[in-house]
Amino acid sequence: MRGSRQANDPLPVSFAPSNRESAVMSSSTSASEVDGPDRLTPPPHPARIASIVGFLVFTELASGIAQGWVIPLLPSFVERYGRSPADANWIVATALLSTLICVPVLAKLGDVYGHKRIMLVVVSAVVVGSVIVAVAPTFPVLLLGRALQGAISALLPLEFAIVRERAGEQANRAIGLLVGSLTVGASLGLLLAGLARQHLSLAATLWIPAVMMVVIVPFLVRLVPETTARRPGGIDWAGAALLGGGLALFLATVGNGSRWGWTEARTLAGLIGGAALLVIWVAIERRVTNPMVPLDVIWHRGQRIPLLTAFVFGAHLFGSSAPTASFLGTSPHAAGFGFGLSGTALGASLTVMGVAMTLSAAIAARLAEQVGQSATLVGGAVISAGAYLLTVLTRHDLAWFLVWQAGLGIGSGLVAAILPAIVVTRAPQDSVGIMSGLYNTSRTAAGSVAGAVFAAVMSAMVTVLSSGQAGVAESAYVVIWSICAVLSVTVGFLALAVTRSRRAIPA
Repeated sequence: MRGSRQANDPLPVSFAPSNRESAVMSSSTSASEVDGPDRLTPPPHPARIASIVGFLVFTELASGIAQGWVIPLLPSFVERYGRSPADANWIVATALLSTLICVPVLAKLGDVYGHKRIMLVVVSAVVVGSVIVAVAPTFPVLLLGRALQGAISALLPLEFAIVRERAGEQANRAIGLLVGSLTVGASLGLLLAGLARQHLSLAATLWIPAVMMVVIVPFLVRLVPETTARRPGGIDWAGAALLGGGLALFLATVGNGSRWGWTEARTLAGLIGGAALLVIWVAIERRVTNPMVPLDVIWHRGQRIPLLTAFVFGAHLFGSSAPTASFLGTSPHAAGFGFGLSGTALGASLTVMGVAMTLSAAIAARLAEQVGQSATLVGGAVISAGAYLLTVLTRHDLAWFLVWQAGLGIGSGLVAAILPAIVVTRAPQDSVGIMSGLYNTSRTAAGSVAGAVFAAVMSAMVTVLSSGQAGVAESAYVVIWSICAVLSVTVGFLALAVTRSRRAIPA
């Protein structure tokens, strides 16, 4: 790390622990917990690091494409199975709920049995799920395939664990590249799926993600080394069931709250039941010898504030995506605002933010070396807040709208690259997978909550359009983007707390 790094920054770029850090880690990771020598395997030759990171970046690019592939095809699914547009929501919701359940469990399995090994399991599950989605004869079978595809989000935390151990001083930069490639992949998935559907049948279009994931398997076996650190004690399946069940029940209810009614009995029962399961989970985890989630790591290794920051960050990043797409697609002739984009034009506009976020994430680690992680996080938060506010002020000009979307991508890319690096660095070597999984789950859960809140805002703020029909009022979008600006500022304040929380870690 350069000498200009701020003294209160969480950790230097290198993930290789110093002698003092190794002594601290030995209190939580004994020699019996690591396969092989007592010390960590030294990082390989730089050329070997480049091949490992390069392939993982390609894997995340393919993962992003696969995750964004289904959204443009929802109308085709409705037509194929004779379902309503409301039923199409379950195609998205099933994968989301699967992600919330699978990511912590699969990340924990990586800590116990090896991260490369579980990556192979995940890729295989996604291949099977993609094939099922392509050939599903009925709607329930389609949802089964989507549930298997939901495991794909576990790839990122597993890859974080691999680069933490294998990439040495390049680990932070590798994390930024992984985050960026996932982001641009998701944007490309939205664009390419629509283009493919214009020329191919739905079944042929759906085979493309399956083929991509099949191609990954032999290269994963050949190029990626296994990690050596192991978390002893196996899996706390009771804790996994309570965590997954609580998250799924709570967030599924949040997602349907606007449609069911927030005061309906089933809505209240779902919210209270999900929260109760999570409270029980915490109580049990505090008493289990080898818990699903090491709560002591969260409370005593400076992870509380980073995970909270990830939650707030995910709320504005993911929560704003649907309203922004809706605004771009709204016809100005009918509503008096919007740009009336659809198809390829809409996909290309949404890709602007993804490309900017990818480029920003790629340089984030190098920037952090120059000005410090704290300044980089705060800068990203301020840029994001400014982009939201300027979007409000110039929302009637498409060119400026896209400029500020690119600005949002730049700010979000800085946060998205540095924040997981802090989480990964502070985690003990044998708990990188589960802590990365919790980071991922925090962002996803926040996006679900914010999406439900913003949907309620759009449902409550309606107006009569020129066609005589009711529609979302322009003021609803202004409120949502203003809320996102406040959330971005909150990320900036939490970023300062992230730096201070590092001092509380026992030395």
